[in-house]
Amino acid sequence: MTLKQLKYALALGRLGSYIGVAKSMGVSQPAVSLQIQALEDELGIILFDRSTKNVEPTLNGIAFLEKAQLLVTESKQLEDFAIQLSEEIQGEVCLGVIPTLSPFLVPLFIDELNKKYPRIKIRIQEAITEDILRGIKTGTFHGGIISTPIELKSNLDLAPLFYEQFYLYVSDKHELYSQDKIDINKLDYSDVWLLREGNCFMDQVTNICSIQSNQNGNFVYESNNIDALRRIVEYKGGITFLPELSTLMIPSEQEEMIKEIKGRKKVREVTMVSLKTEVRRNLLNVINQVIKDSVPSQMLSGEDKEIVKTNFIEK
Repeated sequence: MTLKQLKYALALGRLGSYIGVAKSMGVSQPAVSLQIQALEDELGIILFDRSTKNVEPTLNGIAFLEKAQLLVTESKQLEDFAIQLSEEIQGEVCLGVIPTLSPFLVPLFIDELNKKYPRIKIRIQEAITEDILRGIKTGTFHGGIISTPIELKSNLDLAPLFYEQFYLYVSDKHELYSQDKIDINKLDYSDVWLLREGNCFMDQVTNICSIQSNQNGNFVYESNNIDALRRIVEYKGGITFLPELSTLMIPSEQEEMIKEIKGRKKVREVTMVSLKTEVRRNLLNVINQVIKDSVPSQMLSGEDKEIVKTNFIEK
């Protein structure tokens, strides 16, 4: 059994086609077929059902490929381990960051990170929580920045970074505009614009108050973009929820539209997630510290704050 065979098998399980595997890995189709056949012969089990148009893993194959993925991911990390043994902070790291956080957090820390650690090559990709966790397990991401708490089945490392407060953004045409702090129990939810269902921010908002997306009237707007909803409030009216970092980028002439929620501060916990065995741990640690140094200091503690749960359960 070789790593090459495992990589071919994982690619076949993902793509469902010998031709697709051959093209993606730059080899011939017979080479792929021979390697996978040799793997099955050695194991003594059939990994793939070839009787259908698209090749699909058997039940035994699904279980085997899950374990094989862990081994291949570990092998990728081992290839980079020698670099990480050096005391100098250097190397490449790929992070997944959730879309409701990335446009507001990344500009805060990226310049400082580049200045302090010029030999770190960082690639950041926006992705939803589910894809970030999958990417970490497959080796696509070395770490991810997500909203927690979440319910995990995998044995991953969670390192809380900061606690981001929820605010309301209220149109100057709205009757609640004159209030500095708003009781969310008194909101008319038909006035509230929300993100599209299926992301943790939306889940947390609905956990703050029982609320459904604004579907009233002759205009329905679905978006995964917080800034887009902010614009809708500015021009169409109504209310939306904002995370704290997004409020730092609002022009001064619109700051009066930002309103606190009455009562105990409600926050989302923002966390770096990674494999416990991640060999780029030193890189993730320095990134964590630069992030903490870049956000407002009051966000670093969750003490006396209500951490709003997500509804995310790892599949």
